[in-house]
Amino acid sequence: MLTKIFLILLIVFIGLSISFIIKNRRIKKRALEKLKNINTAETTDWTTEKLAAKRHVMDPLADKTVAAIMAKKEVNTINHLFESIVLDQNKLPDDAPEELRDFFKQSAILPEWADQDLINMGQQIYLRHGIWIGILLCYKSLPECYACANGAEVLHRTARLNENHGSLKAFSRRIAETAQFVVFSMSPDGLDPKGKGLIATQKVRLIHAVIRYYLKEHNWDAEKYGEPINQEDLAGTLMSFSALVIEGLGIIGIEFEPVELEAYIHCWRVIGHIVGLDDDMIPINSADALKLGHSILDKEKAPSEQAKALTKALRDFQNLKSKPILGEDSNTALMRLMMGDEVSDLLAVPSVSPEKITKMKKRMTFLTKIGEVLDKSLVFSMVLQFFTKFGLLLLLRRMSNSSIINFYLPKSLTQDWRARNQP
Repeated sequence: MLTKIFLILLIVFIGLSISFIIKNRRIKKRALEKLKNINTAETTDWTTEKLAAKRHVMDPLADKTVAAIMAKKEVNTINHLFESIVLDQNKLPDDAPEELRDFFKQSAILPEWADQDLINMGQQIYLRHGIWIGILLCYKSLPECYACANGAEVLHRTARLNENHGSLKAFSRRIAETAQFVVFSMSPDGLDPKGKGLIATQKVRLIHAVIRYYLKEHNWDAEKYGEPINQEDLAGTLMSFSALVIEGLGIIGIEFEPVELEAYIHCWRVIGHIVGLDDDMIPINSADALKLGHSILDKEKAPSEQAKALTKALRDFQNLKSKPILGEDSNTALMRLMMGDEVSDLLAVPSVSPEKITKMKKRMTFLTKIGEVLDKSLVFSMVLQFFTKFGLLLLLRRMSNSSIINFYLPKSLTQDWRARNQP
C-alpha cells in the first residue's frame, strides 16, 4: 500500500515538474524575444529641476475621486464604504458612488506597453527570491525611504491617522500591509483583471489620496515639503521596492540575467502606472530605474528627527519579530550592510564593528548560494518556489495577525483631525 502511494506521489511530482519546466522555458523564450526590443543602455536625464517640479504634482484621478466622496461629509458612511472595499475584493458595494466605480474601472486599465510575458517572468523571479526581497524591504527599502526627509514628514504625520498611534502593534500592521501589497502584486496572476495585486494597488492609490486630502485640509506646508505623496516621493518609493532591492540582492550574491532584470523591473513599471505615476516618471528599463532611485535618494536624503523616529520604530519591529533567529546586533549589522554608513548614520542606526558587518555578509551570501544552486535546477526551482510561497505567508503572519490591507477612516480622525460628519 505504501509503495503504491509513493509511486503515485512520484508520478504526480514528475508530471508537475515536466509541466513546470515546459511552462518556464516558454516564458523565458518569449521574454528573450521581447528583450531584443528593449534598449537596456538608454537612461533618462533625471535632473534636479525635473524632480523638484514633480514634488508639486499629485494624482488627479484618485484625488478627484476622494474629494467627491469626502464632499458628502458623512464619516460613518465613508467608513462603511471603505470597509466594504477591503472585505470584498471582487466587487464594490451596491451603493458605491459612481465616482468610485469610475476610478476602479479606469485605474484597472494597463498601459499599452504592458507585456504579459515579461510580467509572468518578473513574477516568477519574485517567487524565486521572495523571502530575500521581503527581508530587504525591512532592512533597505523602507529605511532608505525614511532617509528622504520631506517624504518622512508625510509618513510621520500619517501615523496619527491610527487610533493606536505610537504602538508597535500599529507600526507592525503598517509594515505588514506594505509587505502584502508587494506579495499580492508580484505573485503570479497578481496583475490580472481582478487579481489581488491589481486590486491592492488600486486600494493603495486611494489610500494615498485619502492621506493627501486630510493633510492638505490641516495646514500641510506644500512650499516646504512639496505636495503630500507627490510624484517624486511615489517614484522614489517604487524604486526602493524594485531597483534598489535588486541592488541589495547583489550585495548578498544574487545576480540576475539581463532578461530577468528587465522582466522584474517591467512588473514594477506596470505597478507604477496602476498606482498613479505619470508616464514621464516611469523608468524605461532596469538601468534607468536604478538611476532614478539613486537620483531621488541623493536629492532628498537629509537629517530629520521624523526619519530617526520612524527608523527607531522599524528597528524595534525588527528586534521583536526576528527573534530568535537574529539579535539586535545582527539586525543593526544587516541594515548597515544594505544601506552603507552614510544613510545609516543619517538615520541614527547604531554603529557596529566592521567585522560584524563582514560576518553578516558572509552568512547571508552562504545562504543565498545554496538557494542559487537549487534555483539553477528547474525541478528544484519548483520546490523552492513552493517553499518560498509558504515562507512568505509565514513572514506576513509573523509581521501581523491582519490578513487584509487596512483602509478606513479611524475614530482618531474625529479627534486628532476634527473631521465632522456635518455639512
